[in-house]
Amino acid sequence: MADTDHNPIFEDRSSQDEQIDMSDIGGIADIEARCRALLRAERVIAEREQEFNEMSSKMAHDLREAAEAIKARESELAEAGGVPEYLVNRRDRLHRLRRAVRDRFARLERTEAVLEERAREADQVLANRRELSKQAAALAKREERVRALLSRNKAITTMFYTVASLGIIAVLSWALADQVAPARYAVTAEIRADGRGRTLSADELAEWQRYHESILTDPSLMEIASERLGKRGILELSKPGDVSAKVKADLSSESPEDGRLVIELRGDGAGITKRTLDTYVVSIVSLANGTKDQRVGGAGTKVAVDAVVSEDPLVDERPVYAAAIGGGGALVFGLGGFGLYRRLRAQHAAYEQGLIGG
Repeated sequence: MADTDHNPIFEDRSSQDEQIDMSDIGGIADIEARCRALLRAERVIAEREQEFNEMSSKMAHDLREAAEAIKARESELAEAGGVPEYLVNRRDRLHRLRRAVRDRFARLERTEAVLEERAREADQVLANRRELSKQAAALAKREERVRALLSRNKAITTMFYTVASLGIIAVLSWALADQVAPARYAVTAEIRADGRGRTLSADELAEWQRYHESILTDPSLMEIASERLGKRGILELSKPGDVSAKVKADLSSESPEDGRLVIELRGDGAGITKRTLDTYVVSIVSLANGTKDQRVGGAGTKVAVDAVVSEDPLVDERPVYAAAIGGGGALVFGLGGFGLYRRLRAQHAAYEQGLIGG
């Protein structure tokens, strides 16, 4: 029975007592495991205590019988002349055994007190666990609301950036299409005879009409117009030959009546075509007013209607080019966004698993 001083059940119980840390409330799973081990140890100790009680009762009964037998034997031996040595040794062993039994009972009492204290601690742990469960449930609900809010904000943000990106792609596609394949527009302007306060006769108007129709392709007008076009940054028409080719290919005129001349110029791009016709008309007015004293009647010239761009283009391939460029840009944007999304998800998963640092 002396071997029970080193019983593994009591050693396991002592190690568990040392490992319980009431300040570590966050380790609920560890506390539950310890509580279960504590309950198992209590059951084992109770069983052992019952066994010890039965054993001690039996031993006490045996000891009483043995003591009575010894007393009777001692009386017989005293009458016979003395107690043999082996009986003395046996008495000493019985005394030691009795002390060991008393010590075992004392240990069991101390163990029972410790178990009661641990039971109270376990009850406190269970109460703390219930409180923690309530707080965990409230925290889970709050986290769920926050997660839903973040998901909604993420969806709105993603939609906003997607729409904004597609809008930027569309604007850039249209701008590139306008540069690659500008629409072809017709621009018209009108010049009229100027009597400087007097009424021009029919002969003067007819002379004015004849002269202005004749100078539309005059080399001197080409030189004046090319010089002015070069100064306005239209370098492709900065030479007289280039202006002459443009006029022959894309310029037309009509006269509703003598004294009025409507000029139409066709070209790629509304802005540059309008500037070209403005410059050309101003060159006509400048040349005509410079030579009016040399003509019959001396009627002047003025710009009656500035260059006006027609609302609808003559030829417009920009939508086709814009759709092609925009589709390619959207495809590249989508593939790039998908690749970036997959990479970010992989990094996030690696971070969650602890493969990469924060």
